[in-house]
Amino acid sequence: MKIAVISDIHEDIVNLKVALKKIEKFKADEIICLGDISGFSIPYYHHLNSRNAHECISLIKSTCKTVVLGNHDMHAAKILPKHCNFFKYPDNWYELNYQQKKEIAKNIIWLHEENDLDPLYTENDLQYLKTLPEYFIYKTPKINILFTHYAYPNISGLKKEFFTYTDEFFNHFNFMDINNCTISFIGHTHIQGLLMVSRKKINSLRFGEVNLKSKPSCLGIPSIALNKKKNGFCIFDIDKMVVNTIKI
Repeated sequence: MKIAVISDIHEDIVNLKVALKKIEKFKADEIICLGDISGFSIPYYHHLNSRNAHECISLIKSTCKTVVLGNHDMHAAKILPKHCNFFKYPDNWYELNYQQKKEIAKNIIWLHEENDLDPLYTENDLQYLKTLPEYFIYKTPKINILFTHYAYPNISGLKKEFFTYTDEFFNHFNFMDINNCTISFIGHTHIQGLLMVSRKKINSLRFGEVNLKSKPSCLGIPSIALNKKKNGFCIFDIDKMVVNTIKI
């Protein structure tokens, strides 16, 4: 069985179509999206003239059986997180102005008003985002796989942090253990290639195939969105325990 994993589209309809076309050649049984369908940030992306968040959501809805929320998606649809123990969002968070949010946030969480353009979603698009989970566990006879936008407890990428040391993934591996998951996929970091994290080691790998061992692994995948980094997606062959990271 093969699962294709995509993440961080950021309204890049051109690259999303290219990725889905390439995924067809691998005959994946299912496509899973790790969020951030929306979130075009002017300082980071260069597809202003072709961005189309509405069309991206339409494609995702028709091709991906499972989608989890990213931080930009939650901002666009005004969703308060259910799983967040590092910041207490006021119930009226989305009624506050930017200056009020900035004072409360104290630079702990992302304030997307600073850079994100309006994704111009339809009401149906927003309602669809509101139905999405913050994490998903894919159960198979062989293994259970955890899918999140980023690492626990920051599973939706709301907090302004990126892990670089194994100790920082301690809580994520505990979350995997609690949910009996051997493999975890995360997005958010826009890595060039594959980030492979074990309890003792972090490896940044190039695009290509990697054989997974029996020990628990957290795998960070590249983005779909066009930016200064190389983009791509992953194909996970569950039977062979092989992950193939492919450039777009």
